[in-house]
Amino acid sequence: DSIKAIIVHVNSPGGGVAASEEIYREVKRIRDDKKKRIVASIESVGASGAYYVSSATNKIYADKGSIVGSIGVIAEWVNYGDLLHWAKLKDITMKAGEFKDTGSPTRDMTPAEKEYLQSLIDNMHGQFIQAVADGRKTKFDDIKAIANGKVWTGEQALSMKLIDQVGDFQAAVDDTARSVGIKGEPVLVHPERDRKTVLDVLFGDVSEWLPTREKLLEHHVGFYYLWK
Repeated sequence: DSIKAIIVHVNSPGGGVAASEEIYREVKRIRDDKKKRIVASIESVGASGAYYVSSATNKIYADKGSIVGSIGVIAEWVNYGDLLHWAKLKDITMKAGEFKDTGSPTRDMTPAEKEYLQSLIDNMHGQFIQAVADGRKTKFDDIKAIANGKVWTGEQALSMKLIDQVGDFQAAVDDTARSVGIKGEPVLVHPERDRKTVLDVLFGDVSEWLPTREKLLEHHVGFYYLWK
């Protein structure tokens, strides 16, 4: 195999919960099952879902001023019930199941619905914490103590053991090359893609996957590992 190591160049505020989990599992599979060295180099931002994925690598680099962390979950949607009332329009919903239309954009949520959605968010948060603890090979409670949604600079993140080394992309390249026994200047391979893949959700142009105003107007609640 001519590919000795993989460097994931990270510059993202995160994305969807499921997409983050999918990429995390693939990175961890490369690290643990294929025994391929894989490292993350955080540029400007490696937050929330992007940090979730980065935590599965063998080593995380970040610049001193990089934004790192945001271990938390956010759910967003728009309620335009008052607008419908103003326009004298009425939403008609028929359902089977008390919680089937939870998060409806045309009415306020009941206390039971709020409790239900919060339970989902809390569960996703716990999954996030456990994933980072597993990836960073540390204790759940250690990550939980700082899993409050805050971000930190790369310098702060180093002292908190959220990253392993302060350094830019070139430092990550040089160190990784030495760690896998490459002598001299390493050859970097940048695979070309003619279509977007799941990796673009976190490490490319993320605008297509972020919760834009138009998407927030859709009739469902979106859950995100996203720094805003």
